[in-house]
Amino acid sequence: MLKNIFSIDTSNSNNIIIHIFGIKIRHVKSDIKQKGKEISEKYSSPDAIPQATGLLRDIQLAELKLLKIFDKICFENNFQYWLDFGNLLGAIRHKGFIPWDDDIDVGMLRDDYEEFIKRFEKGIPGFEDLYLEFNNNGKDKCFLKILHKNLSNLCIDIFPYDYYYKKTNDQEKQELSNKIFKIIKNKWNVLFIPFFINSPDKMRKRFERLRNNKILQNKIPDKSSHPSLFYGLDYPHMHGNYVFDYEDIFPLKKVKYEDGEFPVPNRAELVLKKTFGNYMEIPQKDCYPRHTNTDEALAKQLADKMNNFINQAF
Repeated sequence: MLKNIFSIDTSNSNNIIIHIFGIKIRHVKSDIKQKGKEISEKYSSPDAIPQATGLLRDIQLAELKLLKIFDKICFENNFQYWLDFGNLLGAIRHKGFIPWDDDIDVGMLRDDYEEFIKRFEKGIPGFEDLYLEFNNNGKDKCFLKILHKNLSNLCIDIFPYDYYYKKTNDQEKQELSNKIFKIIKNKWNVLFIPFFINSPDKMRKRFERLRNNKILQNKIPDKSSHPSLFYGLDYPHMHGNYVFDYEDIFPLKKVKYEDGEFPVPNRAELVLKKTFGNYMEIPQKDCYPRHTNTDEALAKQLADKMNNFINQAF
């Protein structure tokens, strides 16, 4: 119970995260912050930023290998997914990883998301080193991650999308986005509920109740009519838009990403604009890897494991 009152998370080597009664305070290490600032000040356009090097590039190549495996699993089991958030931005803006990115984000419709969990929660046949886990830890989120048993810095975050019960116009999209934002930032939901509920199953059921009661108002979507889609409440992202037309996402199309091709939303540029605003601008901050420290000691420690995974046949 004490960890729900106060905890310090140092597992993310680029940040120190302090939780006090459900409030999250993130502190970026000063040297990492300085590196990010130098990138934003040095380069005038995204095209001018050089590709990552050293351990960070090795991590990206290992993440790419993980994405290819995931793509194969989805293809063979008829699951639809698409590159999302930073990886969608990287695909359109850089034709690959954002130079400082170090993870994989994908979107998936709720039905596929739940079936994926059901089918592989006890393991992924042929890929014994991979496993599923929920990003939960008693906080106000509970989304699926694919992790590697021997390379803890590798992960794919899977974000579910839900059907709304009707198509929406621009005003309705904004109203629904505002409603979703208020729900996920509600003080009771953020501070007190996660304090008492710290199991993924209970958190997932709670999000399902919120979705059905507060968003869908207990109406059952007619999926055949292609109503609007909205980000699942499971992931409380900080962007202003949560709602899309079905046609913004489907039909999926494939674009170049590094040395492969992967699915992205039908109107990828529009999705990016709704998510990031002017996505062609270099951000004034956050130009640093969020999950992995790239110092030389860690590079030597991970080098062999990383290369073995990158070169592994599948």
